[in-house]
Amino acid sequence: MAQDRAERGSILIFLVGSVTLLAGAIVGLLTVEQGRASQARTEIERTRAFTLAESGIDEAGVLLAANAIPPSGVIDWSADLEDNDGDSRVDEGDESLTATVARWWSDGVDNDGDGETDETDEGVARVTSTVRIGVSTVTVTGWLRRLEAVIPVEVPAVVNLLDPNADVTFKGNSFDIEGGDRSPTGGWGPAPAVYGIAINGSTKQVLTQLAKNQLDNVNGVGGRPSITSWTPPSADWLQTIVDSMAVQADVNFDHYASTYTGDLGDWKTGKKLVTHSKGSLKIGGGSQGAGVLCVDGDLEISGNWHFVGAIFVTGRVTVKGGGNGQRLHGAIFIGGDFEHVFSLETLIKGGIELVYSSAAVAGLTASSSTFDVVAVTEP
Repeated sequence: MAQDRAERGSILIFLVGSVTLLAGAIVGLLTVEQGRASQARTEIERTRAFTLAESGIDEAGVLLAANAIPPSGVIDWSADLEDNDGDSRVDEGDESLTATVARWWSDGVDNDGDGETDETDEGVARVTSTVRIGVSTVTVTGWLRRLEAVIPVEVPAVVNLLDPNADVTFKGNSFDIEGGDRSPTGGWGPAPAVYGIAINGSTKQVLTQLAKNQLDNVNGVGGRPSITSWTPPSADWLQTIVDSMAVQADVNFDHYASTYTGDLGDWKTGKKLVTHSKGSLKIGGGSQGAGVLCVDGDLEISGNWHFVGAIFVTGRVTVKGGGNGQRLHGAIFIGGDFEHVFSLETLIKGGIELVYSSAAVAGLTASSSTFDVVAVTEP
């Protein structure tokens, strides 16, 4: 009997030990599987976070092209009341994306180390995009290159008036409008001449406002006075160009109240800039510029001034002063207000030279409304 009890005790101990070992193995297996599941979940979260972070770079490109980046330069999905990830919910936990956009072409920094700041070849945006999902946080940096395309600008004349009823007033005959191609550095250019003045309507609107002693001051195709009718490609053509230039502007003015006397590019050094003014702009004496000047409003010029390139103005143009050496090599397009109510009056006073230059308007560029993602890096 004692032997039987001993055998039964041994069997019981063996069974308990076996169960304990089996339980330990099961616990270990469950722990391993739980770890694998957690790792798999983390990988899924990380992959989703990476994909969403890349989406932040793509969104930045779209907003840059539309000139709709927030003033802060930050995109924040967490409180924008939008279903950004397409799951029919807004601002939920996994919509944690924040993206910071740094625009090299307007940050005042010499990003490429060539001794110049915000020049044309600094057309790059750096986007830092971060997403947190669960325990996974992913940060990626995208490099976007601003794409450019040649502006489809036909230059019918040196001075191009889009308002059929534009008032054109000259003070005396101390002005020169020349449609023959001139080089900004002097001498004649290789391109055929254009008209002196083109108007989107009857040429009588201009001719009847010129005094007899002013007719010979407008030269170009057809002799003196060189005036023609011209129809822009569309009713909103000028406004579209001005708006598109805002996307890639190297210099931006936002309802600038003072008179600007600085430089807006330098033809002699090859520094051609895109300048955009939201609202009217006054340019004072001593200023020079090269490239493209777009004014969404009125433009007033006074004092000694020289610009090489193309000027697009949606409002009124006033040139003040006499014998001050205001010179344009290129072409100017003068339109109306944003509503396309062409109530424009162009008042030109003083001793000025408006001269066509094919070299000045060649290769003018505007935003193609796209940004190319050239690289994505992850720390």
